[in-house]
Amino acid sequence: MNVITICMISLVGVILYLILKGYKQEYSMLIIVVLSLLFGVWMLEILKKMEEFFYEISSFLEENKTFYKILFKIIGITYICEFTSGICKDAGASSVGNQIEIVGKMLVLVSGIPILISVIEAIKEYNI
Repeated sequence: MNVITICMISLVGVILYLILKGYKQEYSMLIIVVLSLLFGVWMLEILKKMEEFFYEISSFLEENKTFYKILFKIIGITYICEFTSGICKDAGASSVGNQIEIVGKMLVLVSGIPILISVIEAIKEYNI
């Protein structure tokens, strides 16, 4: 799906949400849930394409495929946490959304430690 289609569907959904918000709040929340699920599916499609791209790149990194796995894991963590945080904030639970963001940042930091260790080892090798 292209960006224009996604944006148009989003705008139509938000307009329907605003119209129904005053009359039938349960239907307006249903529209938000459906839009969120659609965005989740679209993100999975994009992640699938990114995964294919990274597999192609990883063929050049025969000995360091762990970097590819770590990078893809970090990208997944950031997207999932940001998406979930946004849903929580829209639902009025901004404190939960903020906590999800903090946990996501901590997971990214922990996931990147092997890369940091490899960089430090490479620096040590060249500074003999």
